Amino acid sequence: MQRPRRATVGIGFAAILLSGCYTVNLSEDGIYVPQSAPTLTVEALADQAPGYGLEPQTVIAADGARLTGVLLKRAGADRTVLYFGGNMFTVGKSGPRLAGRLAPLGVNIMMIDFRGYGASASAAPNAYLLMSDALAVFDHLAALPGVEPSEIVVHGQSLGSFMAGHVAALRPTGGVVLESSATTAEAFARANIPGLARPFIRLNIAESLRGQGNLQQMNRLEEPLLLLVGSDDDVTPAAFSRELFAASTLPATRKRLAVVEGAGHNDVLTHPTGLRAYADFLDLTR
Repeated sequence: MQRPRRATVGIGFAAILLSGCYTVNLSEDGIYVPQSAPTLTVEALADQAPGYGLEPQTVIAADGARLTGVLLKRAGADRTVLYFGGNMFTVGKSGPRLAGRLAPLGVNIMMIDFRGYGASASAAPNAYLLMSDALAVFDHLAALPGVEPSEIVVHGQSLGSFMAGHVAALRPTGGVVLESSATTAEAFARANIPGLARPFIRLNIAESLRGQGNLQQMNRLEEPLLLLVGSDDDVTPAAFSRELFAASTLPATRKRLAVVEGAGHNDVLTHPTGLRAYADFLDLTR
């Protein structure tokens, strides 16, 4: 996820003072930012994450759209991380860096380009279809030879955390990681309005986005849960993850909250404490 576009949420204090009020429109066009990218190559992967083999994957969505991704496999892995990235994520551009960050955990990794993004650019994204696509991707992975649902850890970062939470609420998985997540779209929009301006702002949230987020999933998750967030995240503040942790109905022994000191929105896994929390969590899923 990223802050809504300036055209939608840009706040001019002079205009606010003159009008007495300012309407912020949060629409799907202001949330999703499709990215173009090449497909991931073996050479690019080997440069940042040696030891992984690359298996191209094509997932057919419920409406027939073709989603393109990869399964990265390494010897000895007993867990497969199904990763849903943030708003700027594409497998071709961001995949090698992500694989390099997760490599110390010794896991397989499945990544997919969202519809409208990267190699899946032929279909346009919206909230309903992205959630449906996430289920299709999980089902595809779980049906592959040698893959058991109980060995899949569903991991979503930022925008992708909404998809990960949706999948984990509706499918039996080995665990779920929600990184840099948000409670609801409404709370996310309010958090990204400057504090002094909030009394003058009226939010207009698109119907399709209302209630979207992981707060609604916290009483539906049965698998072990890890909430990862940076202490300096100014897009999805750590308060969101703390609220999700408190709302989770899982027993304390099956959920973890890691607020990574000094980390921002996109660099949690570059910090040793973030990676250590992830490794400890994987032990919990075994």
